Amino acid sequence: MKAAAHTAAKQVPDRTDPLDARRMRETARRALGEGAEALSPEQSDSLTQALRGMLMVAIPEVTAAADRYPKGDMPRICALAGVEEASRRLRARPVRADSPWALRHAQRLARSVMALTDHYVNLGGQA
Repeated sequence: MKAAAHTAAKQVPDRTDPLDARRMRETARRALGEGAEALSPEQSDSLTQALRGMLMVAIPEVTAAADRYPKGDMPRICALAGVEEASRRLRARPVRADSPWALRHAQRLARSVMALTDHYVNLGGQA
């Protein structure tokens, strides 16, 4: 695990509020579904901001859930890899809403939201 993710894991509280995984998945599916291509630039931007906020909430939650497992445990390793990837996507340079790449950026964020909610549930969180 990279030093930044390890440092972030130390800063996560032992007890956190549960994620609303169902609602997060529903929002992520809006970016990944068939109608995503029809989103206006404003809708795409709004969806991107919502997904970014969800990742900002999910990253510490999943990290805290993973920290309850012993080092070397496969669910912990997979979850922390997902946290690292989601963090990398959050740090990526934002794409303008009118860019042809705006939807692709939102879809990458949505895939991270889906992955983190899956990890959260696999680590014992509520679905």
